[in-house]
Order: sequence, then C-alpha cells, then structure tokens
Amino acid sequence: MRVTRTPSPREPSTRSAGGEGRASTTVTARRAAGAPAEGASAPRRGPAGVRRGPPAWARLLGFLVARLYLRRPETAAPIAIRYRSLRAVTAGLFNELAYRLGRSRAPFLVSANLELTNRCNLKCTFCPTADGRMTRPRGHMDEALFRAALDGAGRLEFLLLFQWGEPLLHPRFAELAAEASRRGVRTLVTTNGTLLDDRRIAGLLAAGVDRVTVSVDGDARTHEAVRGIPLAATRAAIERLVAARDAAGSATSVDVSMVVAPETERGVAEFRAAFEGRVERVQTIPLLTTGERRTRCREPWRGGLVVLEDGRCTVCCVDHDGSLAVGDARTASLRAIWNGPRLRALRRAHVRGDLPPVCATCTEFPTDAAAPRFAGPVGRA
Repeated sequence: MRVTRTPSPREPSTRSAGGEGRASTTVTARRAAGAPAEGASAPRRGPAGVRRGPPAWARLLGFLVARLYLRRPETAAPIAIRYRSLRAVTAGLFNELAYRLGRSRAPFLVSANLELTNRCNLKCTFCPTADGRMTRPRGHMDEALFRAALDGAGRLEFLLLFQWGEPLLHPRFAELAAEASRRGVRTLVTTNGTLLDDRRIAGLLAAGVDRVTVSVDGDARTHEAVRGIPLAATRAAIERLVAARDAAGSATSVDVSMVVAPETERGVAEFRAAFEGRVERVQTIPLLTTGERRTRCREPWRGGLVVLEDGRCTVCCVDHDGSLAVGDARTASLRAIWNGPRLRALRRAHVRGDLPPVCATCTEFPTDAAAPRFAGPVGRA
C-alpha cells in the first residue's frame, strides 16, 4: 500500500462510529461512562462547578452503544460528544437505520463543517494545504456565505468551524463563532495552537465555543519535524488556554489530537503521557492514506455536510479539493443539499460498491496506536 501524507481534519470525534475494533486510543469507554480510564482524568468541573463535556446520560449512552452495538469501546467518548440531546440521538438512530438499509435518503442533517479558511500559517509535512495537492484558490469564507449556510441548515446539533487551513486566521473568527452560539448551535474548533494568544483565547471563551481541539504530532522530535514549530510552544499555548478557561469558569472543553503516521507512531506513548489528565480528551486517529478501499463509508449518511470556503459542499473531510461536491451553499440550502440528487446518487454508489475515485482509494495507516474508523466490506452494511 502506498502511504500518502493525508491527515484527516482533527475533530473526528464526528467520524468515529463504525468499524472493526482495535486498541482503544482515546480517553475511552470507562471515562465516557463517568469513570476515569487508566492514566486519564474523570470529566472535569471548572472552579465555579461548571461541568465540561457531555452530560452523564450521554456518556452512558456512548458507553453502551460503543460496547454493545459497535463493539468498539474506543468510540464511546466521540459518541457522547456528538449525541448530547434527544433530537441528536433520534437523528443518529434514523440515519444509522438508513445506512443499514442502504437507503438513498437520510432523514436528518445534524451538523456542518464550515471551512472558515483554507489558508494556513504552517506547512505540515502531510497536509494538502502545504504539499501542493490542494489546487483550489485560498481565501477566507465570506460572512454572508457563513450566515446563508446556517440559515439554510435548519436546526443543527453542532458546528465545526474548521476543515482545512487554520481557522483562527479568519479575521472575524470570534464574531462568527459567537453568532453560531447565539443561534443555539454548539461550536467546535480545531487549531494548530500557534495563534492562541491572550486576545484570541478571550475571543474563543467569550464566543461560547464548546470545544477546542489542538493538534499535536507525537513527541517533541516528531512534532517539530512534522509542523516546523517546537512542541514546547504548542504546549505553552494549550496551558495558556486551559488557565484562562479555568480562571473564567468557562464550560469550554480542551482536547489534544494526534494523527498517527509512520513518522509519528513512535511518539504516541509520550504524547499521551504529556497530556492525559491535563485536558478533557486525548485522541489519536490514523493517517488517511491512498490505497485500495475495502470498506463502505458511513459519512454520506451520518448527518454532516462540509461547506468549503468557496461554498461548495461535500460529505467527506478528506475531499480537500471538493471533487465530491454534492451542492453549493451559495445557491441552495444545506437542507436541500442533504437529500438532493447528487448526494442521493453518492449514497447509491456506496451501496452498490461503485465508488468514485476519492472514495475507492481512501484507506488509513494500519496501526495499533489508533483505532480504525471504517467498517464492513464495500456494498454491505
């Protein structure tokens, strides 16, 4: 298998249901049920008694679904993060049923990834924004497009303000995040941490961002080799964020996430040891690579749309150039796109096993240091 350096965007707690079990690598099932995993802290409360992270019932649900249905204990925490309301649980059940039955329609649009920018201030070794694979023009999402996407989405359970690029580069990031929060949408963001100065941290907290995930790549040596910046600087930014969050009594959760690749795998143990118990969640996810795909993907059914900076919509976090575009948020509502003809055709293709090139060559780096995310042979549930 040829390994190409394609990380998946770092909040993939939203991609974790389904797949064959391997070693548990996030702060996992015991923590999701309310008890700390070995080497991990229990769900933390702020100094004013503010609970951070999913409520107890969502952690229990995640534990049960991960253990009894998916038989993948490592998915408990991601499930608890995603399904935090009765509507979200109902939507997840009906969308999963549509996936299992191979339906071309999925009942509920649950979430959206809004790519605020596809520009980045780093040149990470396995990222399409840095190595020339991303060919589309670079820019920031227009504020009118941001609002139009939300207007046309209906009721969303959560919003990820990230896809490719560094979202904190958007000059009005805090204002856009605050607007989503005012609409009652939980907001999440993934960042490389380099821009987490006091001003931006204050903006994140004031905007009511629900969860901030900071990307780290292994130990000090691998992190600097991959990202070109010292791990000490990233760790200082995380500590600054946590300290400000705690001082404010904010409910914002802080995570760290690592992509496990051939060059970073050796640093997994040190990565975990450095952050477990200091943030709400530590996750490892496998590098997405190019090879023969042998599994069917849940993403077209799961309940999320990706809106790229230019407005084109896809269902895949790997689709960095929008080759799977199923609609355009500039000309149609997200609700219409979710069960529109192009997305329904994509679902039918997955059911038949007649996958488009992006899907047919999508696989992941095999490692015991991160749980796989794909399940079942192509064309089967």
